[in-house]
Amino acid sequence: MTIGRMLTILGLVALLQMLFTPPAHAYLDPGTGSYIFQLLLAAFVGIAFVIKVFWARIKGFFANLFARDKAHREQAPDD
Repeated sequence: MTIGRMLTILGLVALLQMLFTPPAHAYLDPGTGSYIFQLLLAAFVGIAFVIKVFWARIKGFFANLFARDKAHREQAPDD
């Protein structure tokens, strides 16, 4: 069994587990909502920081990618 097939089966099992869960009858206090908001905000700020730090590399990658694509189109013979 390959890793990809095993991950697919594991993903399907996890999806089925999430779809067929019984009701929890749990209480969520107001602090839970603010904690979730803080997690989302931290994730957004973290992603923005990573983009800021690696912006030159990201920009260079796409510049090279489009430059190679443009050069390839210019070299290709017209049919």
